[in-house]
Amino acid sequence: MARDILKTERLTLREITPADLPFLHRIFGDAECMRYYPGIKSFDETARWFQRLAFDSYTSHGFGLWAVTDRQSGTLLGDCGITLQETSAGPEPEIGYHLWRDHWGKGYAIEAAAACRDHALHALGLARIVSIVRPDNIPSQRVAERVHRRRETFVKTGSPDGGIMEFYLYITDRT
Repeated sequence: MARDILKTERLTLREITPADLPFLHRIFGDAECMRYYPGIKSFDETARWFQRLAFDSYTSHGFGLWAVTDRQSGTLLGDCGITLQETSAGPEPEIGYHLWRDHWGKGYAIEAAAACRDHALHALGLARIVSIVRPDNIPSQRVAERVHRRRETFVKTGSPDGGIMEFYLYITDRT
């Protein structure tokens, strides 16, 4: 049984299970959902993504990507959680989120990401939490602007050809 991590007014964030992978691959295999990534993922690539950023991360770090479910119905909406990502300051805890497109525009990403931010700073005792967003990903910027306190710009490898790209780094420090 998957362990519940967080509850918000409308959502439950719980550990991802292997049974969630077909639905999550629906997101990661969809061109519209993966528009701001280098490309869509095969089922095996999706499974490896969640092995690294969920299952292995739970064991290694005590956090990772979690399943976002509707609190009333239990319906799986996508994922949101905390993973270690490379930034200009080195590896940092980052809030990431991916929802199936039927659930876009309903405030779920903001609600889940804000819960992850608070969990990171208070329950996990992390000093800083970030979100990395491409400058052309306006919907994700809107989420990050509501969740974080400030924004910086940094460059990292991220283009499909291995070149460097500019990203926005949204930051919240524990006060």
